Amino acid sequence: MDFSSLLRRMQGMQGRRGADDGPSEYISDDELVTLTVRELNRQLKSLPKDEVTKLKQRRRTLKNRGYAASCREKRMSQKDELELERQTLAQQVERLKEENAKVHKELENLKNKYETLQTFANSGSFNTIRVIKREPQDTTANYFN
Repeated sequence: MDFSSLLRRMQGMQGRRGADDGPSEYISDDELVTLTVRELNRQLKSLPKDEVTKLKQRRRTLKNRGYAASCREKRMSQKDELELERQTLAQQVERLKEENAKVHKELENLKNKYETLQTFANSGSFNTIRVIKREPQDTTANYFN
């Protein structure tokens, strides 16, 4: 949302205004806000000093309203982004909890298998299997003969 549209939106809103806070007969609110300081001073040269002061105050008020409106917009946008990030992180936490539970269950199963094997090994109720180590045969001689 650009500054002019924010200004128009704010002008439609009812707010507290003083007697001299209204639009000027010399220059529109849109011009007052969009002119550079140099251009504004050129246009205000021929006006009475009290009118120049009122117009400059009006300009400051309008600019502050615009800044406040854009700040609100930015804050709402940041809030939306943070809410989206929070939801993403919450989903990630849930996935990690599920994965952690799965790994924990697998660990418990492995512990149970280990304990069963330990009990079986310590019981001595099995036949001992002997492993015989063979000497490697020289197979290269067969290739050259």
